[in-house]
Amino acid sequence: MTTISLTAANIRPLTGAVIRRYVAGEALTVGQVVYVSAAETVSIADGNVGAAEARAVGIVVESYDGETTIASGDVASVVVFGPVSGFSSATPGSYGYVSDTVGSLDTAAGTYSFIVGYFESAGVFFVHPGIDDPTSA
Repeated sequence: MTTISLTAANIRPLTGAVIRRYVAGEALTVGQVVYVSAAETVSIADGNVGAAEARAVGIVVESYDGETTIASGDVASVVVFGPVSGFSSATPGSYGYVSDTVGSLDTAAGTYSFIVGYFESAGVFFVHPGIDDPTSA
């Protein structure tokens, strides 16, 4: 398993991305993978805790004030479907899984396997939560 590298300041939704705004259920950072933890609230996804925490909804792309951090209770913009740039060194065509490293994407399934999307290029990730892995039985 390899955690996918990113720079929070470089994370950006690209044209065609579907963005939803959620209340942060805890402190978040742009670029983190999140799941819906309560009604209209998101928390950091974790492939090592449980199935609910691994069921990602998308990637945080911005705060209400343009900073790279979002305080608990503030609004976070999350790409729930579509392209996000700002990643590095990924293999085009490969899947991005919820990682056992909290809030990260990984090249392989974590303890609780959930695909968040796939890489269109080394730096662009296409968010498509729950896409089926054709290699699994």
